[in-house]
Amino acid sequence: MKSVVITGSTKGIGLGLAKEFLKRGCAVALSGRSENKLEQEVKKLGEQFGVDKVLAKACDVTNLNQVRALWNAAKEKFGKVDIWINNAGMDTTMKVLWELDPAEIAPTVTTNITGLIYGTQVALQGMLKQGFGQIYNMEGFGSGDMMRPGMTIYGTTKRAVRYFTESMLEETKDTPVQIGTLGPGMVVTDFMIDGLKKMPQAQREEVRVIYNILADKVEMVVPFFVENILKNDKTGTKIDWLTPEKANERFNDETYLTRDLLSEFGV
Repeated sequence: MKSVVITGSTKGIGLGLAKEFLKRGCAVALSGRSENKLEQEVKKLGEQFGVDKVLAKACDVTNLNQVRALWNAAKEKFGKVDIWINNAGMDTTMKVLWELDPAEIAPTVTTNITGLIYGTQVALQGMLKQGFGQIYNMEGFGSGDMMRPGMTIYGTTKRAVRYFTESMLEETKDTPVQIGTLGPGMVVTDFMIDGLKKMPQAQREEVRVIYNILADKVEMVVPFFVENILKNDKTGTKIDWLTPEKANERFNDETYLTRDLLSEFGV
């Protein structure tokens, strides 16, 4: 039985991944900042999959001691940690930099970069001691040098994710720990919906067109990720859902050009 730790897993892709791993017989440690939300989700998952398969641990990934406590709790309950997924992330309001509230910048940067570094460091230390393990980092808009007004801070952090991961591959190449990345593309989450609702109407309509073509529901994406993670046995693996080829195909497919996915979410 594989044991998995997922940061930022009380909603969205993180929670979707947790459910999918549990469906496939894995044990999962969920984490997030909200203890109430964690308790709610773990109670439901425990009833469905068994309390021995699920762990909840409140964790702010920007707090190194809390990240260590997350590792220790998972190791104590499951005996090992096979897979650690750095999923926790934040975004700013989609505004150009000079209009952005400075209070949004630091939390996004520290969560997406410092949190990633802490999670990787803690997982690496534990996995090197146990002699095995895999760490996956969540990429996003900006990882591949994409740019869009209003996405500068988030894109900068995700470009850093790619550099950091590539550097970690060099540092760990002679170790038993494997490093990989997950590229979800555009997934409809609270994260996306909240951002859309905050946009001016004209900008929202423009962005909706792209999202309706390229975005997908969480439940479509997570089985692909989990299946490929569980069968992967190599370091440096990139597991990408929305590849450039797939995106190009959608812009030439009437099914995607005419669908209105976001209307299902009230946007």
